Formats: sequence, structure tokens, C-alpha cells
Amino acid sequence: AASDVYKRQTYSPASGWPLNNGTTTMKNVNFLFILASICALTSGPIQAVQDNHAHEENVEHQDHEETGEHADSEEHTETGEHEEGDEHADHEESENAHVEISAGMAEQTGIRSREARGGTLVRTLVSYGRLTLDPDSIVHIRARFPGQIVNVNAGLGDRVEAGDRLITVESNDSLQTYTVTAPISGTVLERNANQGGVAAEQTLFTIVPLDTLLAELKIFPGQRQQVAPGQMVRIDTGDTQIEASIRDILPQGSDSPYVIARVEIDNADGLLAPGRLVTGHIVVERIDASLMIEDRALQSLDNSQVVFIQDGDAFEARPLELGRSDGEFVEVLSGLMIGERYVVDNSYLIKADIEKSGAEHAH
Repeated sequence: AASDVYKRQTYSPASGWPLNNGTTTMKNVNFLFILASICALTSGPIQAVQDNHAHEENVEHQDHEETGEHADSEEHTETGEHEEGDEHADHEESENAHVEISAGMAEQTGIRSREARGGTLVRTLVSYGRLTLDPDSIVHIRARFPGQIVNVNAGLGDRVEAGDRLITVESNDSLQTYTVTAPISGTVLERNANQGGVAAEQTLFTIVPLDTLLAELKIFPGQRQQVAPGQMVRIDTGDTQIEASIRDILPQGSDSPYVIARVEIDNADGLLAPGRLVTGHIVVERIDASLMIEDRALQSLDNSQVVFIQDGDAFEARPLELGRSDGEFVEVLSGLMIGERYVVDNSYLIKADIEKSGAEHAH
């Protein structure tokens, strides 16, 4: 048996060691099989993990790219929409801020403009009163000597000149006649003389010059410190305005809350009469303004004070920053330049046209 086993041994040509062909060889085969199985079992999960990790990285990368593209797309879309929205809003505002009106249509509707320029703002306070006769100019006429009135030459309301004959009187003492003449030029306001009557101590005529009247304005305590003789006044009679000055200031009774500022009014044309109610605009301050516009030109548009600038047939709404005002003119601090033409008359028609165009565009 020992020799049989020995005979089965062979030698490896490379190493010279004996190589078992029987049991030993089978064991080696089994060992290699087991080793290969182990490698297969271990390498599978490792590869799976690696593949899974690579797949996750690939998915994450794709998600990141898709997210970036989506964000870029959204950002581009939002930016585009925002820019388009701003552009649309600016375009809409530009369209709504001006209108085109032909010269013929402007003339027909009474739309008129003037150049913006500098000037003087005149701040005034308002007082009310009435026209009266100047008591210092009223003349009462009596006879020099008592006697009978022989002749009457002037009637009530007549205009007489200085030296004109008024009446003729026959003196009771001398029985001589003498004439009574007008000492001043004026209007016969009163007459107490009739032919055949007696001239005694009574006033025969009252003559007053109506070419000069007084405007008596009430000045209350809150205004008193701003009013003094010599100040300029614009008297508004309703029909006309008259420039004059305060002649004097007279106190009233102890129970009166006001004083009277008397203003001498020229009435050479005789159109004014005593008793007429008037309004006085007393000048209390003068302000030099480098640029000003008429207050009536202003319109309210989109919560701003604007004027409408004319450039040919185009009328554009221009917001202004305003300063002081005298009620007729207002100072312009910014938004307008000297020489630009702004609408003064019927500017509300342009405002209505702009608002109508804006409403139609929004619809």
C-alpha cells in the first residue's frame, strides 16, 4: 500500500516538490472554489455600494443642475416680467401724462398759456368796509344876510363849479339883492331854498365833491399791528379794482372792537357812489421770487400739484415743488424753468382729458 501511494506522487517540473495527484489535489481544488466564492460574495456588495453611491452622486448632480436651471429660468422669467412690468408702467405713465391738442382746438376751447417768469409776490390781509363822503370836503352854504329868496339857480343833485350862482336874495335891511355862489366845485347834496322863501340861518345848500371818496375799512385787533398810514391798498368794488393808500386810522367808540382805516379813492369818472360795499387788500409784505406762476394754473393730479407745460401741440403734466403764495401767484422752487409755457386758462380741460385717457388705457 505504501508503495502504491508513493507511486502516485509526481514532481513539479518548476519547483521540484512533489505534487499530489489524488486527495491532495482535490483539497486544493475545493480550497480555490471556496476562496473564489468568498471573493464573489464580498465583491458584490462592495460593487453595489459603489454603484449606489455613484448613482446617488449622479442623481444629486442632475438635481442640482435641474434646480439651477429652474432657478435661472425663474429668475430670468421674474426679472423679465419685472423689467417688462416697469417698462409697461413707465410707458403707461408716459402715455397718461400728456395729450395732444391742436392749436385750433386749444383756441376754440379757450386753453391759453403764458411764459413762466420771476416777479414779486404781494402778501395782503383782507378788510371789509364801505364808501363814504369825505367829511372834510363837505361845504354847507348859508345866506350872508337874512332876506327873501328871489331866484334859485341850482337844484338837488346838480353839478356846480366854484363861482357858479346858486340863489339870489333880497336883503331885509338894505332891500338890495345879492347872490350866493358855490365856494367849491361839486354836487348839490342838499337844498333848503325855494323861490319866494326866506333865507335865514338855515343851511341853504350842501355841496360835496364826489370826485373823491373815502373807503372806510374795519381793522380788527388781530390785524392792527400790520396796518399803518401810507400802506398801499387794492380796493375791490366788484366792478373794478383801485390802487390807493391808507390816509389815516381813526379810533371808534370805547365799545367798538375795531378801528377805521380811511383810504382816499379817486372817483373822477363819477361811477362810484357813497354807501357801496368794498373789499380792501392791504399790502403787508412784498417778496421777490425768481420764478412764480399764477395760482389758478395749478391742478391736482395723482396726489401732486401740477401745471400743464405746452410744447407745440403737446401738453404735459409737470409736478411742482411750491413755495410761498400771495393768493394770486405762487413761488416755484423746482419742476419748472423760466421761459417754459404753462397753461393758465382752462387747464382743467387738459386734466380731464388725461384722466379720461388713463381710464380707457387701464380698461
